[in-house]
Amino acid sequence: MSFTVATLLRSRKSLILATFILAAVLISNFFLAPSKAEAATQAISYYINGDCSDYYDEEGEYAIFEEEEDWSCYVSVKVKPLTPKRKVILQYWDKKWKEEDSLTTSSKGSANLFFDNYCTQGQFCDGKWKFRVLVPAASGQKATNSTSFYVVFYPLSVDDYNEDYEGN
Repeated sequence: MSFTVATLLRSRKSLILATFILAAVLISNFFLAPSKAEAATQAISYYINGDCSDYYDEEGEYAIFEEEEDWSCYVSVKVKPLTPKRKVILQYWDKKWKEEDSLTTSSKGSANLFFDNYCTQGQFCDGKWKFRVLVPAASGQKATNSTSFYVVFYPLSVDDYNEDYEGN
């Protein structure tokens, strides 16, 4: 067996090329392989629960009443698969979306968001308010939000006799 300089250089170039290709494949697999978060897109579901949900079934609107002190109304958010944990934000519309409540999903993939019944200067909110739930992007998951929905706030009623006797 006789090796010439040309054969030795060709085999050395082949070895360097094979090493370079192997390194490139390993590096590309490391950087381009999908992570667990990217492998499974999370499904997010939203539910309005409590007394305001029952009221919706009866009257066709979500409502919160000041005179009903133990009235419950909240939005449940469920995320599957459970990881990554996601921040969920209940927002209301007032010339732009503003934060009402926020949480991070639990280890069970859920969170309950609550409405603040009191608006400016500690007064019970009055009227129809537009809400949505925002779930910001996280760990390869895209941002998403619920469809918007309305909640009507009913403060204590004014005595009818005051209206009947004014100016009559």
